[in-house]
Amino acid sequence: MIKERPIGIFDSGVGGLTVLKRVSEMLPNEHYLYFGDTARIPYGEKSRDQLFSYVREILNWYKAKKVKAVLMACNTSSAVVLDSIKKEYDFPVIGLIEPAAKYLASTGAKKIGLIATSATVNSKAYTKALLNLAPEKEIYEVACPGLVEIVENNAIKTNEAYHLVKKYVDPLIDNKVDKIILGCTHYPYLSEVINSIVKRDNMLVDPAKYLAQEIKDILEDLNLLNEDDTGSKQYYVTANPDKFVQSGSKFFAECDFAQEIDLSLLQSHVK
Repeated sequence: MIKERPIGIFDSGVGGLTVLKRVSEMLPNEHYLYFGDTARIPYGEKSRDQLFSYVREILNWYKAKKVKAVLMACNTSSAVVLDSIKKEYDFPVIGLIEPAAKYLASTGAKKIGLIATSATVNSKAYTKALLNLAPEKEIYEVACPGLVEIVENNAIKTNEAYHLVKKYVDPLIDNKVDKIILGCTHYPYLSEVINSIVKRDNMLVDPAKYLAQEIKDILEDLNLLNEDDTGSKQYYVTANPDKFVQSGSKFFAECDFAQEIDLSLLQSHVK
């Protein structure tokens, strides 16, 4: 039964667990295959060609697993490769940017800040998506090297984390933005730190929330929602499964075991 096929969710590391948490809360009956490309983290500093290669390998692996949809729980790949690569597959491949842009376009927020990886910022994907829907918006983007590593190394509650976040958020505060997009799935883990600097309620926008609604709507339209109360989650990584579980379980308790996939096996899916 196609309805019982799994949903793929992938990211470069533990960041995408923020998406898995949101989606599985909205769709608890579904089966999920989470993929963390931990051998090649961070994606935000990789070239366009590298990102296309990595994502194609992962999507082909998911194709072999007979998924019914894949969520790019990674803003970098959503920004750089999604529009081009999704046409190669016969299942829906959905990213984070469009759902968040639709939400922000409907709000009264005029000045919108974005913190994201260098690759996401350089792509201007959020700015293009937002201005296409709401040309009156003002977008301020800040690339944030180092924040992914802080989350992956579980160094969130450190002085280094605070000062690095402050360095990136202060320019947005100076520009008096109304909302700040958490433009990397690792950044929701830093929400407490960001809020302590921003000191305003309801400033942060987590695209995962709107991606969850998007996949629900798509599966409903395609009549592909799993109707059995048999939801499950499996986790796969390309390196350091113990470290992944150690970090991931602090943020998402259900992450209790990850299977390591050899990169050569993954790469064989594109040959």
